[in-house]
Amino acid sequence: MSDAEREVAHGFRAFISAADWVDLATSGVRRAFRPGDLLCRQGDSGDYVYVLLAGAVKVVRSEAVGGRTVLTVRSAGDLIGDIAAVDGGQRSASVSALTALTCRLLRGPDFRLFLERREVATGFARYTFRRLRESDSQRTELAVLPVLDRVARALVRLHDAAAIERGRTTIFLPQQDLAEFVGASRNAVVLALGVLRAERFIDTGRRRITILEAEGLRRRANG
Repeated sequence: MSDAEREVAHGFRAFISAADWVDLATSGVRRAFRPGDLLCRQGDSGDYVYVLLAGAVKVVRSEAVGGRTVLTVRSAGDLIGDIAAVDGGQRSASVSALTALTCRLLRGPDFRLFLERREVATGFARYTFRRLRESDSQRTELAVLPVLDRVARALVRLHDAAAIERGRTTIFLPQQDLAEFVGASRNAVVLALGVLRAERFIDTGRRRITILEAEGLRRRANG
């Protein structure tokens, strides 16, 4: 893959060759999901992997004592279920479609066979480390940033994950889910959304947030 292609590629796709990605993205069977559809449930032992081709998903972990957390958002180029397929463990979180979603569904043995390619295995390791770095960055934000900044950064991530083209992006996400994503109360998130709406970066409605001016929101999120 050329440097120019790597600049626009996302997720696992950015760490393997164009030819390997084509092989992966045409393997298995094609699946399509609507917003809110469940891909996999926490605790399941399904031996399969989703290769995301278009759209975005949210990854949610629930605790036995109650409560849940939106861990992250994944989008086109990413993998879902890859760790469980490699280590044989149970699903560590539930995953549902955040937008209309197109993907390929691969059996675990087929995915593991794909990882036997040396360059693919190296790319998969780098992709896994990148996700760990992203998780560390998000945990730092939760610890040090005010709620308004956390909400702005979360909306930028959601926009980048869900956007099909430049311009407005509508995200079908309840405010409670956004609150769980940024580690704040729903009331604090409502206030932050009101500020961003007054600044005309976003518009809100029932269970949806529309990004009106993504680049302005990005500048706002970066302080």
